[in-house]
Amino acid sequence: MTTNQAIETKRSVYDTCDPQYLRALREAAGMDLFVLARISCLSIAQVRQLETDASDGFFYSDAIKRQAYKRLLMILGAEPPTVELPEALRDAAQVADAHLATLDQIVAMSEQPSLQRSSSDLVRAGFAKLNGHKQALGALLLLVIAVVLFLLNSPQNSGEAAATPTTPSPVQPVPISSAAELPPAVVVPAASTPVIPASAPAVAATAVVAPVVAASANMVTQAGACAYSSEAMPQLTPFTAHKEGRYVYLVSNANAEICVVDGNKQATVLQLKAGENRSVYGVSPWQVSSANLQKLQIYFQGGRVSLPDAAVNQVKLVEMPVAR
Repeated sequence: MTTNQAIETKRSVYDTCDPQYLRALREAAGMDLFVLARISCLSIAQVRQLETDASDGFFYSDAIKRQAYKRLLMILGAEPPTVELPEALRDAAQVADAHLATLDQIVAMSEQPSLQRSSSDLVRAGFAKLNGHKQALGALLLLVIAVVLFLLNSPQNSGEAAATPTTPSPVQPVPISSAAELPPAVVVPAASTPVIPASAPAVAATAVVAPVVAASANMVTQAGACAYSSEAMPQLTPFTAHKEGRYVYLVSNANAEICVVDGNKQATVLQLKAGENRSVYGVSPWQVSSANLQKLQIYFQGGRVSLPDAAVNQVKLVEMPVAR
């Protein structure tokens, strides 16, 4: 096997997380599975998944899984794959010449004569640019003339309109005889006259109040659907705590409505579709409930929590001390 083939093989092992190669290295080193998990700051389930390529998702993503695999290989003494340098970067003289050429270009740009021009040169350059934009200057001049003419003519027009009014002033008092022609809602009765509401306004008020009452009842029902529960429920703790229990990470395999309540009894309702994930922050202990709880992946304190029974629809997550 050539050197390039050995490098490609080693890089393939790192990229594909080969479980047989990891198991062979651990057995050759004579290291127990539990000892390797403690040294690498991983759980036993995560190390076992890397050695058996199990389908259980004990890692948040494939990138985190590859990083954990590389950490285990480096602990067991495996060398990381090397990167082949191009021929141009192997010669120190060529690299030095390239750096010198870059510095020469920077110095040449800093000494351009355009940066050392006099004020007269700048004025000439400005006029040259203005000559190149004659059309824009003409349009701007026409716009200024139009604005000036409008301002000069507008006071005369307003004065003529004020001198010859054609419409009555809107401040004129309304005759008493026209009060009968106004709508009933405009006529205000005297204080001594008893106010008897008409049938039409009463029906309108009822029609407006009814949706408000229904909306308020609907809000109370929705708010009471997700709340702190004092009922007995299964208490779950992570196998090994790597993080503090300040948040819960949920991954849904199907469309589900989830209720999450923290230790301060702050309720959060999540509407997750298949493949979506969400984190909820707060304080421990946590209560997680859903009709499709078995379709969820619950991660707490850096690890996945397994549900005890298929019929369970609500669980309680209790925080454990973080392993140091």
